[in-house]
Amino acid sequence: MPRRVLFLALAFPPQNSSGTFRAVKFVKYLGAFGWEPIVITLDWARVLAPEERDEALLDDVPPGLPIYRLAPFNPVHALGERLRRCISPRSPSASELGPIIHSEIPTEVRPRWWGYRLLRALYHFALAPIGDEHFYWAARALPTCVRIARRHDVEAIFVSVSPWTSALLGLGLKRWLDRPLVVDFRDYWTLWPIKARRPVRDRLDAWAEAWVLRAADRVICVHEAMAEDFARLVPETAARSIVIPNGYDAEDFRTIARAPSAPGAPTMLLHAGMVWGDAATAFLEAVAWLAEHAPTSWRVQFLGGLPPSNLRFVRARALQEVVCVEPRTTHREALARMVAADILLLLITSREGGKKWYPGKLFEYMAAGRPILAVTPGGLAATLIERAGVGVSVEHREPERLRALLRQAALDPNGFARQFYHPQAAVIRQYERRELTRRLAETLEEVVDRSRATSRA
Repeated sequence: MPRRVLFLALAFPPQNSSGTFRAVKFVKYLGAFGWEPIVITLDWARVLAPEERDEALLDDVPPGLPIYRLAPFNPVHALGERLRRCISPRSPSASELGPIIHSEIPTEVRPRWWGYRLLRALYHFALAPIGDEHFYWAARALPTCVRIARRHDVEAIFVSVSPWTSALLGLGLKRWLDRPLVVDFRDYWTLWPIKARRPVRDRLDAWAEAWVLRAADRVICVHEAMAEDFARLVPETAARSIVIPNGYDAEDFRTIARAPSAPGAPTMLLHAGMVWGDAATAFLEAVAWLAEHAPTSWRVQFLGGLPPSNLRFVRARALQEVVCVEPRTTHREALARMVAADILLLLITSREGGKKWYPGKLFEYMAAGRPILAVTPGGLAATLIERAGVGVSVEHREPERLRALLRQAALDPNGFARQFYHPQAAVIRQYERRELTRRLAETLEEVVDRSRATSRA
């Protein structure tokens, strides 16, 4: 009989987001290592627009697996929506406007009356006083989660973060159930590199983050730098941290074949997924330069959108002929587009925090078998690309080198591949999802055995 773990993951299918993939792949493979996850997530059918959903992701969930989808709950948001309808009944709601990608810090277009700014600040604080907008949901869900955990006699609690308030729910469950808690940090919390400063919220978040780091029986980080950063915040975390990086699922690529390029077809450079902050700024400036100085027998595709400032730049420089911006698509289609591309683009913010950014797409890029052109501030992603032999990276502050690399990639993709693409299979295999899940299963066994030994003592 398999051992059971309460698996709390708000980012879960059918939500179509990068955070979903890590959780669902753990769920897919945990059974092979003797663990049955009892999944608790949000009822995404109530809140997601159709274009934000990917039903095919549910194919990775083992048949018959217990999944509890709890209704979203945020009374402040509900009150705000009612007031909006009373004040302006004809204006569309957020869901009617479609998905909005908050990938850069918004700036005020014009000064606002101080009273308006104060009211807006108070509203946003009440909307998410700690962590994120799921704060109230986490508090309300605690008794239900306790009943579910007792019904299935779980031996451990696993929480996928972000949303960060999921970790606070995990702490409540640990106290009520007396079960070991494993917190999987896919993302930084207070050290997230792209965020607006909010003095009061930031202090509350720092307190909550430290509480989680002290109380968790095991903290999973996606890279060593994150583990070191958490140890600086809470020194005792160092002894309880392990690293399980993001990865790729080899099964996802077995049915995807690269078709031969049609004669005369333009070179395709593809960026899949969200672009954060200023990540694309230097690259788009290089694109504008190349469009003026070379034949436009190449195209740049952004599959998943661009921040508003980048879209304005594309229009201002009349780059619509070479830059194609498309909305997000299904995960399966995104993987097929990666395999079909000539060059894959990895764009990471130039901020200092970008040096510790390990985008999940990088690992699927490595499995897709196409050369990578990365624009990064150096750091983890650049090091992995070099170690895996899958491409080349250039810093934002090197415009001349970026132009030269872009020119070679766009006009001579085969030459670019010969020079920079020498994949190291042994390195790439380290990031296969099944093996990463084996490490999670071993971690669960370790914390459960240690907890029982402590209880007996």
